[in-house]
Amino acid sequence: MFPDDAFMQGTIRVYNQKTMDLVKAKIRLIAESTAEANGCRAEVDITELYPATVNHKTEVAHVIRVATKYFGADKVKGDELPLTASEDFSFFLEKKPGCFYMLGIQRPGERYSLHTSHYNYNDSLIGSGGLLFVALVQDRLNASIL
Repeated sequence: MFPDDAFMQGTIRVYNQKTMDLVKAKIRLIAESTAEANGCRAEVDITELYPATVNHKTEVAHVIRVATKYFGADKVKGDELPLTASEDFSFFLEKKPGCFYMLGIQRPGERYSLHTSHYNYNDSLIGSGGLLFVALVQDRLNASIL
C-alpha cells in the first residue's frame, strides 16, 4: 500500500544566482515529469532565503594582508573555500563590497558545527577576533589606534 501524499524538503546552496535558477528549474522539471510519468502530480515550492555569500576580491586581499601581518601566514587559510554557508551577511555583500571571514575558533580535535548542541565556543579567541577587527578598521582608515 502506498500513501496518498509524500513530502520532501531540502536545502539548495549555490555560488551564484544563475546556478540557483538552473537548479530550481531542473528540480521542478524532474519532480513534475517523474510524477506525471507515474500518474501523479507534484507541487514544487522553492523558497529562496539567502543569496550566495560572495566576497569581493579587494576586501578579501585586505583581510588576508592584515590577518597575516598580525597572526602570521601559517594562521591564514583559504583551503576550505569556497563553502556554501547560508549566511545573512550575503545581503550586505550584495549592496556593498566586503569580506565574510571566519576566525577559526574550533579547538584542535573538535569537529562540531557551530549550530549544534555539541559546539563549545572557544572564549580564548575573543581577544584575537577583536584585535583583527580593530586592525582591519585601523588599516582601512590609515589610523593608529593599536
